[in-house]
Amino acid sequence: MMTKATTIQAHMAPLNTEAEDALRSGVGAAAMLGREKAEALLALPDEQLGRLFKLGISQVIDLAGLITFDRAAPAADRERKRPGRGRTVVRDTAENSHSFDFDQRASPGRALVESGKLLPAAKVWEGLDMTRQGLNKAVASGRIFTVDVGAVQYYPAFYLARDVDRKTLAKITQLLGSLPGWSKWQFFTTPKASLGNITPLKALSRGKVDQVAKAAAAFAER
Repeated sequence: MMTKATTIQAHMAPLNTEAEDALRSGVGAAAMLGREKAEALLALPDEQLGRLFKLGISQVIDLAGLITFDRAAPAADRERKRPGRGRTVVRDTAENSHSFDFDQRASPGRALVESGKLLPAAKVWEGLDMTRQGLNKAVASGRIFTVDVGAVQYYPAFYLARDVDRKTLAKITQLLGSLPGWSKWQFFTTPKASLGNITPLKALSRGKVDQVAKAAAAFAER
């Protein structure tokens, strides 16, 4: 007797090696969500699930070249002492808050945390001279976004930068709407041809507010 999975597989075209490896990784990630969430995905129509999955990939694909998972790292390398642990460094400029060199074996986002490009909530509300409740309201209104590193939420250090007007940065963040946090990070830190091949953060520091606003609106509608 054929199972549902066998029936579906029988109707699918063969995959190339890269696509098959990527699909296996995606299925493995879905399995880690837990049974309830995995079943919620299975309940979606095939066309909708495929479309949403492709949309999500398209929004974060630029990050794929910068971040890799810790699958190939030797145990000794993973356990080695990392410099700067326990110390937070806030950069003086928005541009410096995203320029980093990833260890190709680093877990996603961990290098950003250790280098001070991502900050815990307490550092941010202190740096912005606001209360914890005020920071939560800023996130809820879309003026500030967070990213997940493991099970912990962090905030981009560029919200504390001195070379970009904070109100302007908040308005640009709101234009990105309900995109995932890492997609918003990608927008702010990736050079764009429409901005003269510089990042939106750098463009904002040079006063190109209207151009960045248009880029943000277009990015949110992709």
